[in-house]
Amino acid sequence: MTASRIWIGGGTGGGKSTVARALAVEHGLRRFGIDAFWYAYEARWGQPRKSPDEQWLETPPEVQAAEFEETARRMMAFALDDLAELPNVPTVVEGPQILPDLVPPGEQAVFLDPSPEFQRRVLEQRPMPSSDPARALQARLVKDRLYADRIAALAREHDFPVLVVEWGQDVSARVESLLEIPEGAVDLRAIRRWQNEVAAAWIRAWLASPEGPERDDGYPFECECGRRGCDEVVELTIEQFDAAPQVLVHA
Repeated sequence: MTASRIWIGGGTGGGKSTVARALAVEHGLRRFGIDAFWYAYEARWGQPRKSPDEQWLETPPEVQAAEFEETARRMMAFALDDLAELPNVPTVVEGPQILPDLVPPGEQAVFLDPSPEFQRRVLEQRPMPSSDPARALQARLVKDRLYADRIAALAREHDFPVLVVEWGQDVSARVESLLEIPEGAVDLRAIRRWQNEVAAAWIRAWLASPEGPERDDGYPFECECGRRGCDEVVELTIEQFDAAPQVLVHA
């Protein structure tokens, strides 16, 4: 039997990760962020990677948006395969790779559509590695707007709710009001440990990549106390995480 799953999709910068984490913490759900598997899925696909200048400066934004949808479809297929192999516990899946037409029949989904101003203010805070960061940002803003509009239109076609995200809204509460949240997992310690191991694998791949930082200054890992409602995090380097049998805020 397929586990109870809810899907949080939408354009970049709409607060999907924040909403998914809030739901996972409050209701004791496993959180499956597709972005956390980006490097693993990229390697599984075997698609050659463009350089930052090729991606952001030499490719027209409308082509970038179409290519990202192609990538998203491949990565969501990988995610569905991996979810089928995991223990059968209630899960919230989130990421811009969630395509409304690929959500399994009968499963719940909500799509967050950041307003252009909201999206701009979020993306302006993110680094754009390239020889011309300002021009790369402008290209990304166009590409991400095109993709967000595409996902919102697909969601409406498939009768999924679409929430326009503006500043000052309690988006998590709005999403929760639209869903029937499944009963959470029993062994949250194991669930949170799995999430931390996924995060650590992504960090290792990022550190080894051309766009990664030169040094490991520490990253937030979730407390593994197993208490529902605990949203504490612990800053650890990868070396510290690997040496810790359990991540706990209070020893």
